[in-house]
Amino acid sequence: MEFELNDRLKQLNSMLCEIDSLYQALLSAKNISDSEFVVINAILSLGEGCLQKDIAETSYMSKKTINSTIKKLEKEGYLKLKAGKYPNMHIYLTPRGIEHIKNHIFPIIDVEERFLDSMSEDEFERLIVSSSKYIGIFKEHVANFIIRER
Repeated sequence: MEFELNDRLKQLNSMLCEIDSLYQALLSAKNISDSEFVVINAILSLGEGCLQKDIAETSYMSKKTINSTIKKLEKEGYLKLKAGKYPNMHIYLTPRGIEHIKNHIFPIIDVEERFLDSMSEDEFERLIVSSSKYIGIFKEHVANFIIRER
């Protein structure tokens, strides 16, 4: 079968893979998994006491992955879970978790912030507008694809 990706798709895929590779290098340098970084970032964004469902909604990761990551972080002593209104468990950082974030997560966030600081406001705004448009159009096409495949 002969099939060739168009140049625009090749360029986009290459860029997305390169971004992923750069994040993998950052995470690897601090021995952090993708899911750990995403879950901790979500906790930092949402605030302590957030729920797994909140993390799932904001992180776009599967509930199963989030659950197993939270259990791993709890076992390592970085998080503690407190019962809320059944069946909700609220997530809190432990002192060990806060130390872990200071030593392993904040240095990665610092790289991200320095990168963003090196962009002008106009460049950043164009990135956000363009990326938002890309995501919106892609969502439409994915939804249409799923409907056709059913």
